[in-house]
Amino acid sequence: MNTKEYTNWKVFCKCGEKIVLYRKKGPGRLRKIHRDRIAKDYHYLFLDNFEKEGFDIFCHSCNNRFATVKKINGKYVNKVNQGQLGIIRK
Repeated sequence: MNTKEYTNWKVFCKCGEKIVLYRKKGPGRLRKIHRDRIAKDYHYLFLDNFEKEGFDIFCHSCNNRFATVKKINGKYVNKVNQGQLGIIRK
């Protein structure tokens, strides 16, 4: 993986809880979280999750839905709930 094409983003929930350190590729906002681009999963919400499509992932602190597991192009990704997405620090 070429690290020059990725930027590290600290992703927070709307409640202020630090969720994940993510290697974001390209411009634009965070829409999906790919398991192979996670640098640090602070509460093991994504790396230890091997659920099927449609499973909801909840914030460790406020118990609101943060993401949903979806199958896109034959790969399982975590589709982020934009209403629950908080501050992102680059």
